Amino acid sequence: MKLEHLAHQINLSIKNNNGSRLGTLLSVNDTDHVFALRRENVGSTRDGLTRKYATKIATPWDEICIAHLLAINAIEEKRMEEAYKEQALVVNAFLRFFTSQTNWILPALWIVLRELRDLAHEGDTELYNMHKATTCCEDAARICNKAFTSCLTDRTSQPTESRKWGVYRAVNIVLKCYFKVNRTNLSKNVIRAIEVVTEMPPLERFPTADQVTYRYYQGLLALLEENYIKAEGELTFAFENCHRSAVRNQERILTFLIPLRMMKGSFPAPRLLARFPALEELYDPFIQSIRQGNIAAFDKALLELESRLVQLNIWLIIVKAREIVISRVFKKCWLTLGKASRVPVPAFQAALKVAGEQMDMEGAECLVANSIFKGYIKGYISHDTQLVVLSKADPFPRLRARGLRNGA
Repeated sequence: MKLEHLAHQINLSIKNNNGSRLGTLLSVNDTDHVFALRRENVGSTRDGLTRKYATKIATPWDEICIAHLLAINAIEEKRMEEAYKEQALVVNAFLRFFTSQTNWILPALWIVLRELRDLAHEGDTELYNMHKATTCCEDAARICNKAFTSCLTDRTSQPTESRKWGVYRAVNIVLKCYFKVNRTNLSKNVIRAIEVVTEMPPLERFPTADQVTYRYYQGLLALLEENYIKAEGELTFAFENCHRSAVRNQERILTFLIPLRMMKGSFPAPRLLARFPALEELYDPFIQSIRQGNIAAFDKALLELESRLVQLNIWLIIVKAREIVISRVFKKCWLTLGKASRVPVPAFQAALKVAGEQMDMEGAECLVANSIFKGYIKGYISHDTQLVVLSKADPFPRLRARGLRNGA
């Protein structure tokens, strides 16, 4: 296939407002036209292609077609950083055309942005293996942000044809890029940009897939800010509305939802965990140690799985769940003493020792005081007599009744 033929097909898709066909023609993964293009233009250079086609193909499609072909050649030859750079040229030129169009063109935008993001990851992998600075994903985030802005600021199209109908999918791509390069602080800016646009259609009117992804990232951001109540709500919506066939996405959501639920004493059913072996391996040791009130087992799992928990940004939540183990130890001690209304602090200290927590009397008293403050125990400490005076009504409330607190 010659570039003039590709450009002709592109023009036909534009004339017919066929965004899906346009996206296919710009996809580096469409085997039909990719094979034909490469066979016809093996070994081509930018200068050679420019001389040959500059006067035959209208701007910006001359630049787009040339960069598209060079990206295909670079991918075939495993030069992934170069492939990314060519794809970046395709997307930047495409966005200049995009700003004058209505929402018919959105399917093409999703294809070029998705492939930009994927090539950025492969480009950075190549750079990392060469011990060079990884810059592709961060650059891709900047370009995707331009696409998001172009969707958000469409003020000329009719409401039903507005590019604003692409806002949430575009912002989801941007958020994924920001999380990839650990620039989550920038996520607030794009979310705030949506919130201040008064004529934006409500989120509920967008496709369910866009809603689920957006609420998932909202949940992750709330989690990083230790706003656990909001995080649980957003992630619960995402999980309950995630398509049943999207098993990988369900696993991603549960990765963060399980520890949030764990903090309020709600554990996943064994059959649910069995569907996700990686999550079962990660969380079952903590679930079992919490149920048993076994501090030593909890600490052992925390040490063994620390690097994985840190990588997922959930280490702090699991550490907070340790308080639940301690409260279970105190409750078991209380039950052993026949549900006495007054429990000596030394009894709690001895129970902690049996569970694997060695500490002096002052440390034990401090843990009891913390459990009272956090709502795990109803009562107060009489420091002079070294007694814990428990409430007559439900001194160890169910964790679900205690609820989930922000930052606690």
